[in-house]
Amino acid sequence: MDKNKQYFTNLDLYMAKYSTQAARENIIHGSSKFPLVCYTNKRSDTFSTYYNSHWQKEVEIIFVDKGSLIVMADTVPVTVESPSIVLVPSKTVHSLTLPAESEQRYLLFNPEIVRFAYYDPMQSAIFDDLYNSAKGIRVFGKEHREYIFKALKSFDYIFNNFSSKQEQVQFSVKIELLSLLSILQMAGALDEILIPTAFEKNRQKKLKDLIIWIQEHHSGPLSIADAAAKMNFSESYFCRFFKKATHMSFTEYVNDYRLTQAADEILSGAESISEIASNHGFDNESYFFRIFKKKYGVTPLNYRKK
Repeated sequence: MDKNKQYFTNLDLYMAKYSTQAARENIIHGSSKFPLVCYTNKRSDTFSTYYNSHWQKEVEIIFVDKGSLIVMADTVPVTVESPSIVLVPSKTVHSLTLPAESEQRYLLFNPEIVRFAYYDPMQSAIFDDLYNSAKGIRVFGKEHREYIFKALKSFDYIFNNFSSKQEQVQFSVKIELLSLLSILQMAGALDEILIPTAFEKNRQKKLKDLIIWIQEHHSGPLSIADAAAKMNFSESYFCRFFKKATHMSFTEYVNDYRLTQAADEILSGAESISEIASNHGFDNESYFFRIFKKKYGVTPLNYRKK
């Protein structure tokens, strides 16, 4: 059996689900007993794939195995070259661009899975940071090469064993997760942090609220005027802010979000394509077909046959 079969290899489907729900629902990655899960991505496409701004309650650790990855948080894009590790704290708004011919692995977990029952100062410091979205995303690149290769051993073990139902193996996975966090701590996870200003924190909160609003109302009409009013911005300032924060115009973002939800329903639902398009805010079926093919490279009908 292909070793990768044990991963949730459909990263596109996963991203569609958590960008749909994580902002407003308590999604459990893994199980309530063992809240840890791994995903993998191998891009053989000739084009980049963009996942719009989102966040989840879990901490996310990304290992860039091949090529590069573009991560954007607080409106600043960062290109990460392999081999490198990206640490995304809980509830941190970020977007991802996955270039062609790139490979990454994604580890998502609830830190409570490895919390000690007694007080430990080092653990407390690490956990405070994992839960503090204001501290921002951390990247461990070439200057941390020594730590990256140390972390790779733990990362590989977690990926190879996370789906096991055996309690002994799950316990070993927890130990390796603790080891991984310890290595990142030694690499400066708690020290090399750029703390956003109070102004930027407020803007990020407004962006989170807006994303929730888009998710909850994406099947109906959404206007720039309404979005700007919700954030208490002028329309011109809102358009500049939103473009800088997401690298997409408001219309592009809404359409992209609607498409991800429609694509998910096309794969899992039995409704007609026209019904699905209408359910997700597309009144013009030909327009829906055109932008769907532009995003996914195939028509909705062929996408369903995959």
